[in-house]
Amino acid sequence: MEYAHQNGNGKVHTNGFCMKPAAAVEDPLNWGTAAETLKGSHLDEVKRMVADFRKPVVRLGGESLNIAQVAAVAVAVAATGSEGVTVELSESARGGVEESSKWVMESMNQGTDSYGVTTGFGATSHRRTKQGNALQKELIRFLNAGIFGKGREETCHTLPQSSTRAAMLVRINTLLQGYSGIRFEILEAITRLLNSNITPCLPLRGTITASGDLVPLSYIAGLLTGRPNSRAVGPDGESLNAEEAFGLAGIDGGFFELQPKEGLALVNGTAVGSGLASTVLFEANILTVLSEVLSAIFAEVMQGKPEFTDHLTHKLKHHPGQIEAAAIMEHILDGSAYVKAAQKLHEMDPLQKPKQDRYALRTSPQWLGPQIEVIRASTKSIEREINSVNDNPLIDVSRNKALHGGNFQGTPIGVSMDNTRLAIASIGKLMFAQFSELVNDFYNNGLPSNLSGGRNPSLDYGFKGAEIAMAAYCSELQFLANPVTNHVQSAEQHNQDVNSLGLISSRKTAEAVDILKLMSSTYLVALCQAIDLRHLEENLKNTVKNTVSQAVKKELTIGMNGELHPSRFCEKDLLKVVDREHVFAYIDDPCSATYPLMQKLRQVLVDHALMNNDDLRNSSTSIFLKIGAFEDELKNLLPKEVESTRIAFDNGNLAIPNRIKECRSYPLYKFVREESETEYLTGEKVTSPGEEFDKVFSAICEGKIIDPLLQCLGNWDGTPLPIC
Repeated sequence: MEYAHQNGNGKVHTNGFCMKPAAAVEDPLNWGTAAETLKGSHLDEVKRMVADFRKPVVRLGGESLNIAQVAAVAVAVAATGSEGVTVELSESARGGVEESSKWVMESMNQGTDSYGVTTGFGATSHRRTKQGNALQKELIRFLNAGIFGKGREETCHTLPQSSTRAAMLVRINTLLQGYSGIRFEILEAITRLLNSNITPCLPLRGTITASGDLVPLSYIAGLLTGRPNSRAVGPDGESLNAEEAFGLAGIDGGFFELQPKEGLALVNGTAVGSGLASTVLFEANILTVLSEVLSAIFAEVMQGKPEFTDHLTHKLKHHPGQIEAAAIMEHILDGSAYVKAAQKLHEMDPLQKPKQDRYALRTSPQWLGPQIEVIRASTKSIEREINSVNDNPLIDVSRNKALHGGNFQGTPIGVSMDNTRLAIASIGKLMFAQFSELVNDFYNNGLPSNLSGGRNPSLDYGFKGAEIAMAAYCSELQFLANPVTNHVQSAEQHNQDVNSLGLISSRKTAEAVDILKLMSSTYLVALCQAIDLRHLEENLKNTVKNTVSQAVKKELTIGMNGELHPSRFCEKDLLKVVDREHVFAYIDDPCSATYPLMQKLRQVLVDHALMNNDDLRNSSTSIFLKIGAFEDELKNLLPKEVESTRIAFDNGNLAIPNRIKECRSYPLYKFVREESETEYLTGEKVTSPGEEFDKVFSAICEGKIIDPLLQCLGNWDGTPLPIC
């Protein structure tokens, strides 16, 4: 008779023959499952991440942890407080964990020879011992090889608390799956530390993430076993020894005396590298969406031509990341007040700017698309890793054996982080190229040089320092794009002769993300400055047109004897000059004879005079004789009117409202100007650019940009506009 039974870690056997689950038959190599995770848009995935990040409880069962949950626990201020995140363990996992722990003890008592239980470690695994508990104690001792550099911050080499918390969570998740031979009580103790916001001190460096993150994880084990050199940081930042940490966390029964295999179960895994990778990728995904929206805002303030987002162009290229990036930009630009105004400008004077926008604008979807795909693929790779069993040996209770393999090799982390860092550097490069166009008056379609916002450009150099800083950020980012994983050294007596360098790559990617946040902050403030300058430009142009019309009516309409004068027909062409001339090219001294406005207005009058065969002897018809009076009237009126407009701008009561309020990008502008309380920058004010960048950077680091960013795309249905 055929019978079936299920053992401690969930494998099913029938009369000694394995029964393959249906899913395994359909997708034995897991490619189908991996592909399934990439269905739907990247934006929808980011929205799900944000929702998971904000949930108050993370329930661990070993198989469904995601990067947003890791990030949430990593940054939690107080696990038991209103702003904290509580970690809960699935009770259904207890049985499998206890079965594997029990198996290790029984196999040792029966004389079974198992790596790390009865043998030495690594290249010295030929050694044997029956003192299983002492062996685990020695493992933790010799792996406590890190350097902290206690004292001043400049010499501190301690892993950030957020990274340690991420590692603790990921390691619990792995061990819950019941293949590691460790007691459930130890996992509960680590969970108590997390929920009490007590974080062991781990060294920043010293792991190659090959046989796992051995050195840093040994310090978590050191705290659990009460090693005298172990330290932790308490809820209020206080330094704790092991005894104080246990007391504060409410862990009863004293320190753990590790049983055979338990030390190895704690240290022989990739949790530090994959935990940090998770927090890095959570931020990277959000910054990627931000870069798409910023590219659209760049198109708005640069008076770009929106056809670069047309769906047919991107459909013919086939790449999903590019198609989505273009569709997001298309959504922002569709109906934009800036796009409508620019369209009229292009129709009025097609030669005012090149037929095509430069690459930083026109090819931004093609540039960002591959980066989206890389970051998304890396996210899925890391999510597989944080749900994997990655120690050695693996305890297969169902087959009554310990499997000796190499799941501790953190190559998915090293490769994913190298790829992510390259993608981040590419995003930063695009941002810098866009920023460089934005501040350059040769390319920015009428904005002032350096985005100078004041009245006197000789005493206002705007974002010149910011451009230099952006170049520095971008250069460092390009350097960090170099791979870590091609710097492998053979280690541990040539046993670990290939190793992933996963945590090192994660750390470098964390640096890259931080630099991209610096660039994003600087660029976002610059874009808001450009938005305000376009607002000021529109009102100044309106003021100049009204003043020119006023001067025409007074000086060019009526002759000396009250008759209608031929020069009245010049008004239309005079106003065309104002429409076509960039305001900031002359507005600091609008009536200067060396600036283009007065020169081109005079040229219109001269041209009309010549066409009329002007007779200087006839004051009733001579346009030439009217030029001086017209210019004098402008010189009398225009500076005062321009200053009045500037004062109205400073006071926030201009006649024409800011177009940004009619645009889908408005939530980000509001985030910068109102929520972050930044101001329009000029050389007349004391406030420096860096002070304003700092406000936005801090807000981004605190996650405050997420909601405004998603609001910009709140009514996007996830599809491009129809081709028609």
